[in-house]
Amino acid sequence: MSQAIIEKLDAIEAAQAEKVAAVEAKSVAAVEAAKIEMSEKIAALEAKVASVQAPAIIKIAKTVRSDVNRAVREQLSQFYKANNRVEKELKMFEDEAQHDAYLREASALTAGGDGKGGRTGYDPTFVALRLANPMRGLSRTVATDGSSYQFRVKTGNAGAAWGYTIQNNGGTTTEDTTIWQLVLQDINVQFPIRTAALDDIDGLEANVVDDMLAEFAQSEALSMVQNNDQAAQSGTNPYGGTNGLRGLDQYAGANATYAGGTTSAAAFGTSGTGSSSGLHSLATYDQLTSNVNTVGLSNITYKDVINTIYALPQQYWTPNTKFMVNPILASAIRGLQDTNGRPIYNAMESFSPDGIIGQLLGFDVVMNKYLDNPSQTTTAAAGTLSLYPMYFGDWSRAHTIIDRLNMVMRRYDQTQPGFITFFGEKRLATSVRDPNALIRYRSTGTAAN
Repeated sequence: MSQAIIEKLDAIEAAQAEKVAAVEAKSVAAVEAAKIEMSEKIAALEAKVASVQAPAIIKIAKTVRSDVNRAVREQLSQFYKANNRVEKELKMFEDEAQHDAYLREASALTAGGDGKGGRTGYDPTFVALRLANPMRGLSRTVATDGSSYQFRVKTGNAGAAWGYTIQNNGGTTTEDTTIWQLVLQDINVQFPIRTAALDDIDGLEANVVDDMLAEFAQSEALSMVQNNDQAAQSGTNPYGGTNGLRGLDQYAGANATYAGGTTSAAAFGTSGTGSSSGLHSLATYDQLTSNVNTVGLSNITYKDVINTIYALPQQYWTPNTKFMVNPILASAIRGLQDTNGRPIYNAMESFSPDGIIGQLLGFDVVMNKYLDNPSQTTTAAAGTLSLYPMYFGDWSRAHTIIDRLNMVMRRYDQTQPGFITFFGEKRLATSVRDPNALIRYRSTGTAAN
């Protein structure tokens, strides 16, 4: 019985093997036929493609302007969908390269300057070069996040004396400290610009903001020299009045009566936190011969320059000691001649010709047109204010600029219909830190102002 079953199973297995072999044979034949058919179709398609006269690469024309506009539209869309209505800082460009390409891309106009129409190349929007604040980088600069800043200085002496016994033949000590406190002042501006102008003039917005910052620098430069923070603002004192910075010219210390060839004494001001505290007395050198009130007169001599240098205490002759000079006075100094008509300052002597400015008697010179002119420039009636066209000192010790850590710059959409309003604001203060480290040069005591 078992033998019969085994024989049947062998017969079934043999039959299945024959069927599998037949199926495999058919599959191989079908695959080979499909390969042949596909190869024939590919060859036919390649022949058709080869016969088509088309460029190898099809480029889609696009501009940097379209990319920037698309990016701005997407940001604005997200801004409005988020139901924001106050302000939005827009990222205009991905990097400097895109910004440069945007400004350089020619605008598509319907008519060119030659009357033939087509695309017209244009120069990117620019601003006239301004003189910013020469005292930046010259004076010591500190930062604060507070609304006021306090200076502290040790005054007086320990009272060293000769002798084995303490204070054997000396006086009592005069050790003391002085403080003064300044409130950071505010300079700000706001101005609207038509949206049509911003849309039509490429690069206008960036240049408007850049020029605004330069105007800020000009205002602070004027105020750091001219402003009297103890007087009310007026038409003749447009640099801030009681709301402005404390200017170098407004510190006390000059001789009450002009005395050519002499230097007044420096001293610290009163101690306290009031607005008049810290009004130091600056050592002021009077030019040997006053320019009085004659227009364009220059009586400066070689000896005046020497006297100015030696009026500064020797301990303040450091690598940071520099001249800050009005360009008109610098011109007069460079033009000084000896009795034979030869220039006193030349390449072989003390006024180095390297660069635009150079050095004066071995000390670096910084030009500052915001300083007073050394004499009258018009025939206006003489006033009572002295003119200080030059300062000399160790600026890292003598003068300090206090800045807030941040500056506000805002852009408001549609504050007026059709206008974008910009608002900029910064806070700062300035102070003479050590009056002993600075000499002020006075060229006249009766000048028009």
